[in-house]
Formats: sequence, structure tokens, C-alpha cells
Amino acid sequence: MKKARKSFGEDYDCQKEWPEDCGVQCGDRGVVLSTNGSYYTAFFEAFPKNPSCFLRGEGSSIEDAEEKCWEKYLKVISCNHEMERRDRRDGYGYCKYCSYSSMVFEPLDKCCKCGIPTRYSVDYKGNHYCKKHNRVKPKDPNSGGIFDDSKRRIPRKRKKFLKYAVTNKFRQDGIKGKVYLEMSPMGSRIFKCGGFTLRILFRKQEIGLIQEYGKKIGG
Repeated sequence: MKKARKSFGEDYDCQKEWPEDCGVQCGDRGVVLSTNGSYYTAFFEAFPKNPSCFLRGEGSSIEDAEEKCWEKYLKVISCNHEMERRDRRDGYGYCKYCSYSSMVFEPLDKCCKCGIPTRYSVDYKGNHYCKKHNRVKPKDPNSGGIFDDSKRRIPRKRKKFLKYAVTNKFRQDGIKGKVYLEMSPMGSRIFKCGGFTLRILFRKQEIGLIQEYGKKIGG
């Protein structure tokens, strides 16, 4: 039977027959940030290769979370997907009938230098750049370079502010220990501390955390 990597402790013995090439991970109590605040939950995440997508189940236990994730997986592999953009311009699409989502469309935005469709980068004025022309993208003169995204990885200074804010968030919730940062296969930031997991999916969540829990920029 397949094993799922846990945030901390021994690996979890999966109860379902996940494909051999499907990555799986889980946790007893993860912290999730949402627009309605944060909450704790057991979770199970799967990264199937065919079709390539990300699936997540949440529940009162890892077993419950895996069951919900498995139900999503069965719907994905049996569905005749009909994809829609849902106001996204980067080419990412969502199935109308199941949990499947992936990059399936051509980006609607075009590079301001060569005109090819791109999702690679955007400057502070809203102009888009392909990978080739990203090197000429101007920096935001009002950001101090902290939130400049001219590179795909987290800039060092921004990463420092983010980790400081996440550490303060853990401490406020009574969670002690060293804070570790991981990157998930889908690009989200995963911070771990004392057996707990804090997942950050979007850049606006990073900024919100820094504003609420971090040092003042420039101070």
C-alpha cells in the first residue's frame, strides 16, 4: 500500500489504491488561510500525473481527509471535462463538473515587447512580459524592491519578511519550534512548525500576513 509523507512523524499508510506515479502527502492539523480567516484541519493532498492536477481533502482525521480526496479523484478520472476560465487570464481552467483544474488554455495577456501570449511576468503598471523579455521589466519604484517579482523564486528580502510574519502567526497561536519553508509541487508555500502546517496559496495572502504579523517595511 502507498505511503503518504506527513508534515511530521511517521509516514501515513494510505487506505486507497493511489496510482504509483501519484504523489501524496498529508498532515494531522494544518493551518489554512482563507478570505474568511484561518482554520485548522487534517488534510490529504494528491498530485496525479494523468490527468495532471492537484486534489485536496480535509476532515476531522487524515483517514477522513483521504476519503474526501479519493472521492474527488474518482470524479476527475471519470469526468468528460468541460473547462472554463472563471475570470482568469493566465490560461488556468476549471472543470464545470468536477475538481479538475489545470493550465489548459492559451494566456489572454500578451508580452508588451513581442506580442506573444504569456503568463510569465507582469510589472507594476500591468504590462506583461514573456520569459525572454522579463529581463527588461522595470522595477516598481515605490516597493523598495521587496515585492519585485522579476524572478520566479521569492526574493531574499521578501522571504525574510514573510518568514518573520509566519513565525509571529505561529507564536500567536501558541505554536513553538523552528519554522521551516517548503514548496509544494503546485507552487504554494508550506510553512511547518511544531507539528503544524501553514499553507499559503496566493501572493495576496503573503502580503496580508506581512502587513498583520510582520515588521514594518523599511522600519
